[in-house]
Amino acid sequence: MSWLSEMFGGGGNPANAANKYLDQIPGVSHEGYDPYINRGQEAGGIMSDQFGKMSQDPTAFINELMKGYQESDGYKYQQDQMGRAAGNTAAAGGMRGSAQDTQNQQQITQGLLGQDMQQYLSNLLGAQKTGLEGEQSIYNTGFNASQGLTGDLTNILGQQGGLAYQGAQNKNKQQQDWLKALMSGIGTAGGWEVGGPVGGTVGGNLANKFM
Repeated sequence: MSWLSEMFGGGGNPANAANKYLDQIPGVSHEGYDPYINRGQEAGGIMSDQFGKMSQDPTAFINELMKGYQESDGYKYQQDQMGRAAGNTAAAGGMRGSAQDTQNQQQITQGLLGQDMQQYLSNLLGAQKTGLEGEQSIYNTGFNASQGLTGDLTNILGQQGGLAYQGAQNKNKQQQDWLKALMSGIGTAGGWEVGGPVGGTVGGNLANKFM
């Protein structure tokens, strides 16, 4: 590099040395944070979908959950035991097979079935609650990771901006120093040719006009 190119835009910018390291940080940060950010976004989508169904049409949401309902073994056992007991009572009173006996059997069945279905729904909602809490935790982790990544990238930009500003100041000062030295040299050379002090003074004044 020539002395002229150095004077009008050469080295002296600290960002040139620092940027080759600073430029590596975003890649490292993304590598560390992105898996958590991506999983957090997925969790947010899952929760948004579920909460949307619950709030927009709760009945349809519950009906969808209940599609998989099947009578439990516990229900079948209780229904059999209570039905036998009610039948024995009706038989003892001479009412076995009567309308009242049939109504009693239906009430037992409906009551037990309602309890069984309620327990099934409660179990599903409990499992869903646990799942949504897990997704919320993953979402929070992803959100924290995104904040960490944003902080890293913002810090890098701040450092590069500061270094660029410092580099510009260094460059301006370097150019001023070169011009001052150049003009002073011209003035000194002129002074010798015209007999000393006059030329030197002219050169110094010329240099000062560029500062």
